[in-house]
Amino acid sequence: MRLAQRTILGTLAVAAIAGAAAVAAPPAVPATPAPIDRVVAAQPFVLDDAFRFEWREEKPDARAGYLIVIKVNPDLVYPRQTLEPVLYVGNQVAQRVNVGYRSGHVVAIVPAPLDENGVVQLDLAKTPIWFGTPELPERINAHAIEVELSVARAAGITPRPAAEVRAALAATAGRTTAFRDAHRLVQSAAELIRVYSPEEQDLVEGLLVPLVTPE
Repeated sequence: MRLAQRTILGTLAVAAIAGAAAVAAPPAVPATPAPIDRVVAAQPFVLDDAFRFEWREEKPDARAGYLIVIKVNPDLVYPRQTLEPVLYVGNQVAQRVNVGYRSGHVVAIVPAPLDENGVVQLDLAKTPIWFGTPELPERINAHAIEVELSVARAAGITPRPAAEVRAALAATAGRTTAFRDAHRLVQSAAELIRVYSPEEQDLVEGLLVPLVTPE
């Protein structure tokens, strides 16, 4: 997974540079906390092999969660050379897999626990999704998330409508998908990027490169 993680980050860096070059002057960072516009698609997943989730300070192991596609204010995800607003889903930092500035659609990985029956324990209809204070995700811990969640609720950010979440689940058939490992999960995310953010085809092709492992 370390190699797959580096592939994601390296390709994102290239995409960010390309996106920044396409705009003469960066837009102002929107005020946060800021809600998303809509949940477009949501796919619960479970992995055979857990991976180290690098997008928070504790770096916990993760083997289940959701792939989500969200519609956002593009200015929130403009690739900057400074700190950027962090995407949160309830009490978790979400890993943005693509940039999404041109399309206004972000594909993200959201780790979540499994119950004793192997069901992903995350109800998107009861969980707020928002962009919080600009920061590096890897510096954010559980306490910081609690603070950001409290601020978001005080600002009036609430979970998305149940009908919207049902439609998002229907867009991916709503059934939990099993993947062997995080690399296969990322490949599935790449296919969502192909559909919802077609401007990022170079990123898609980079994420779909087969993972080479030592003999």
